[in-house]
Amino acid sequence: MVSNQTHFLAEPTMTMDTFSTIVVITLLLPPLLALVQMMFRHQRTSHNPTPPEPTPIPLFGHLHVLLTKPLHRTLADLAARHGHVFSLRFGSSRVAVVSSAPVAQLCLGALDITFANRPRLPSMRVLSYGWSTMGHANYGPYWRHVRRTTTTEISSTERVQHFADVQVEQARAMARRLSRVPLAPGGRALVDLKPRLFEMIMNVILDMICMRIMCSRSNDEQDETMLEVSEEARRFMAAAEETIELSSTVWDFLPAPARWLDVGGVSRRLQRLQANRTRFLQRLIKGHKETEKGAGVTRRRMVGVLLELQKEDPEACTDQLIHSLCISALEAGTLSSAYTIEWAMSLLLNHPHVMKKARDELDACVGKPKRLLEATDLPNLPYLRCIILETLRLYPVVPLLVPRESSIDCTVSGFHIPKGTMLLVNTFVINRDPGTWDDPESFLPERFEDGRSEGKMAISFGMGRRRCPAENLGMQVVGLALGVMIQCFNWERVGTELVDMAEGSGLTLPKKVPLEAFCQPRDSMVDLLSEI
Repeated sequence: MVSNQTHFLAEPTMTMDTFSTIVVITLLLPPLLALVQMMFRHQRTSHNPTPPEPTPIPLFGHLHVLLTKPLHRTLADLAARHGHVFSLRFGSSRVAVVSSAPVAQLCLGALDITFANRPRLPSMRVLSYGWSTMGHANYGPYWRHVRRTTTTEISSTERVQHFADVQVEQARAMARRLSRVPLAPGGRALVDLKPRLFEMIMNVILDMICMRIMCSRSNDEQDETMLEVSEEARRFMAAAEETIELSSTVWDFLPAPARWLDVGGVSRRLQRLQANRTRFLQRLIKGHKETEKGAGVTRRRMVGVLLELQKEDPEACTDQLIHSLCISALEAGTLSSAYTIEWAMSLLLNHPHVMKKARDELDACVGKPKRLLEATDLPNLPYLRCIILETLRLYPVVPLLVPRESSIDCTVSGFHIPKGTMLLVNTFVINRDPGTWDDPESFLPERFEDGRSEGKMAISFGMGRRRCPAENLGMQVVGLALGVMIQCFNWERVGTELVDMAEGSGLTLPKKVPLEAFCQPRDSMVDLLSEI
């Protein structure tokens, strides 16, 4: 009887103990798992440490680095002290900086998908229409759709050649206007090249997008007075440069309350700039629609194709998508090509023997009978191409490439790179690596002759999935503009000193001091220039 009672009393005691054990395990399991995870993470990172970093400032990390100009030079100095892979902290954001060709090849090649995303910077949320442009959308189906559309309608080899006559026409129109600039003392014209180059390239891209140009093409009386760049082109150039200025600033990495307080007025500038860009794009689209209803469109343009797609499926082709595609083509294409030509002309003015060699090549190619350069001549001008390649090596369009972001944890050159790390690839340093290039700081177009530089890494257009899709278009437009200027004019520096080659700052690489130069039509080209 006692034993039964004992058994009866013991049974509920065991049940309570089991229940208590389950409760304790349930409560302790999550923190235990987190602790184990931390231990494994610590063990992993102890074998694969994070890249070295300079001494940070408490709370701000290395935000002060973003204030130095030009940034690519500052990062080059830090790489010299901390190695080809080092890390920075912009506020709470972790950044990895890569400054060697082998490591860049790894990140943009084998780890291309890992680094295919873009950091979600607050400024770009505004400027890229909610990260919807090709340059700022994350890797995935939407990005592939946008890139495919851009490539098909703008930058494919077929489309570049289809619009070659437009490119030639605009290069000649620029030469015509240069030949009519009022002369300064000495019989030469003093010209500010950048806005003229910007307008020429913008007209090319506008014609490919929506059959719109910013100055008259005709050689009539009205055109005789259009010696200066149109006001609309100047306004858009200013807007494009402000877009670059506001991309990836300290403001992006401030805590949210500081951004809400609009420190420095950045938020107001972003909103104003975006409103101006949107109004500009709406005018372009409206103008294209009116042209279609009126005289009609004889060639397929990107806006026309997108408007047709929008009629078929409004949800798949929204106004935002059309704006994103147009603004990407316009801003990226115009600034990058204009800056490249301005750098090339600066280098040629400082190296007149290179200018002469290029002119001799042009005269030999198109001089009998004497005529103006055509797009079909470019493959027969290898030295002109070498000049462009050497310019891009020394002054890459985007010296730090457009920032990428890691989508998963990975290992780079023995260092652990956590998920969500921003990647900056310093092409400016890589393109001047003395381990790769002989006399890397000198302007030597001959280094690209006869395939001598084959296999050497000069990543001015990026690599992998995020490589610039407009390389062919850019090379042809730059080649035509630079070729026409060399063929048609004698160029001289302003004064006896060399052209100032100091670099400006920003996502792209402008000259710190815009190029001004004297130009005068060559005697052998005066008649041809009067005919175009």
